[in-house]
Amino acid sequence: MTREVLAIGPRSPPITGPGLKNRYIQSGLEDHGLDVTWVNTLETRPKTVVDILSKTLSYDAYILSASTKVRLGVAPLLATKLRAPDTHGALFPAGGEFADELRAMPGPLRQFYCRTFSTFDGVYPQTDELSRDLRALFDDSVQVRTVPNLRPLPERAASDTGGPSDTLRLAYVGRIKESKGLDDLLSAYERATDAGTDVVLDIYGHFLPDDPYEDRFLDRCSQLPGARFHGKLPNEDVIPTLQDADAFMFPTVYDGEGFPGALVEAFAAGCPVLATDWNFNADIVTDGVDGRLFDPHDVAALSSHIEELADDPALLSDLQDGARQTGRQYSVERVTAGIIENLDASGWDLPEPTVERSRTVEPM
Repeated sequence: MTREVLAIGPRSPPITGPGLKNRYIQSGLEDHGLDVTWVNTLETRPKTVVDILSKTLSYDAYILSASTKVRLGVAPLLATKLRAPDTHGALFPAGGEFADELRAMPGPLRQFYCRTFSTFDGVYPQTDELSRDLRALFDDSVQVRTVPNLRPLPERAASDTGGPSDTLRLAYVGRIKESKGLDDLLSAYERATDAGTDVVLDIYGHFLPDDPYEDRFLDRCSQLPGARFHGKLPNEDVIPTLQDADAFMFPTVYDGEGFPGALVEAFAAGCPVLATDWNFNADIVTDGVDGRLFDPHDVAALSSHIEELADDPALLSDLQDGARQTGRQYSVERVTAGIIENLDASGWDLPEPTVERSRTVEPM
């Protein structure tokens, strides 16, 4: 019976999107009776390499949940073990570029890595579109199933967040960089306010070191009344803060966008998402149900959606209800239960859960 698992990949702290996802995966799997030892690739590289080399000798079940560099570096090492009988592996590729990375490799290298990743019992990307792309690259012996991002549900009920406000409250939480579409967001916000819309915009996040975009963004933001930049928001405050907002802004055009944890946090908070139809966003946001989609860089469309929410409280309320319903699909409880089902279906002999699972997991 599989009880002890070695997992490799980033695990928060420090706070990163993949690191948070892995932290919640570990918590959920341990609730199901697995003893998960996690080698945290966010730590110093020499220590991490020594941990991986020493610990792979003594385990028969492995999870690799990482992005490109770690995935390509560690998978060949694990493949040697995974070819042995009664040894199991699960691959959770972080980000949205896994299939594109494989297709871009020269033929012999692509064949090598496809054979390497095929030694895992299952490959579990975060979106349905990624799953379809990967099924075309692997043979039928590899189970490819979607496992979305996940977050704990908030303990504070939506009814505790206060009454409705005449002012539409918009929020963005995430990295502050040009490819996140923040110039488009500020332009759409300005256009909506110029049209007389009663709206405020709160932006939370951090800049990359020495990014020249920082000065330009701060200058632009300071010129717009009601647009407020607050700096980085502690992770434990993200969902409570979004519960006090009416809608979440996600105008990204970032090439590496996969299944952003920020969208899961917005849904958990009951915040509908106004997002670009970019990469996998349409797999996550259902237009007219839990948010609105618009074409990248379409400032007029985003501004129109903002005005629509401000002018139609009934629509806003319906979208907020839809967001809360969607958020339940990405709870730690539900997603990790799906992981257990996938592992069991791929041949892992798993123990029964050791504790009664709760609705929430304490955030960091």
